Amino acid sequence: MKNLLAFALAIIFAICGAYFYTNSTNSGKKRELLTTLTPLTCDLNTQECEYNFKDKKVLINLNPKPIATLNELDLNITNLGEFKKLNARVYGLNMYMGDIVPQFKKINNTYHAKLVLSSCTLEVMRFRIELFDDETPLDFYFDFDVKR
Repeated sequence: MKNLLAFALAIIFAICGAYFYTNSTNSGKKRELLTTLTPLTCDLNTQECEYNFKDKKVLINLNPKPIATLNELDLNITNLGEFKKLNARVYGLNMYMGDIVPQFKKINNTYHAKLVLSSCTLEVMRFRIELFDDETPLDFYFDFDVKR
């Protein structure tokens, strides 16, 4: 009887330990979804947008316009600076769609990438493109909306 009780307690402790370990390691990684979309300061669906980053004016352009899901898009980032391994994470802010990781090529002062955005059932999908140098965040990102 004591062996059965010890075995049951060991199972309970193992389950509790696995639960707390899983929740503590995933809590920092999970993004919180937006429920209210505030207006954007610049609309990449209609124009090129300019953002300030490290005392520079960075120009962002996504084509073709208007931006559509499931179509190949050209992303151009001009005047960002020099980065050895520039990469990006493209993800949804008001829906979970996974991460898209485009590959950049630099020509002169502009980084170029091609990407295809996923689609979902929301009327307006807000995406974020966050930039990294290898695995280090640049603390530079921009958001844009895609209408279904």
